[in-house]
Amino acid sequence: MKQSFPLLILAITLTACGLGRPKDVLPQDKMQAVLWDIAKGGEFVNGYIYFRHPNLNRAAVNQQVLNQIFALHKISKKEFDKSLEYYQRKPDLFVAMLDSINTQQARAKQDTAKGARGDSARTAAPALSKPARIPK
Repeated sequence: MKQSFPLLILAITLTACGLGRPKDVLPQDKMQAVLWDIAKGGEFVNGYIYFRHPNLNRAAVNQQVLNQIFALHKISKKEFDKSLEYYQRKPDLFVAMLDSINTQQARAKQDTAKGARGDSARTAAPALSKPARIPK
């Protein structure tokens, strides 16, 4: 009986973990990385692309950047949408991800500000993992 108790605890733990997130929903760390890249992509598009090319079709540019982010993370729009819906129904998880992203953004802005003061040899401004192609 003493030997089977740890196995019973392990079985219950594994079963409980399996009942959590569905298989077709992105893990929390991957979803957070995708949301972080979407936030950075939005800043890039709004602060650079639209500033330099104000007459571009904004919906098309936004969709192109999103598609590039999805390709970078090897996910589909359907996977992202399903995952986003799942995490929005789990406010504790979703808020934790958003808080972490806000912290990352604050750190990135702080690092950028340090770079503007002359520390650019040590820090670089945050950028998309892959640069977005600017339509002509």
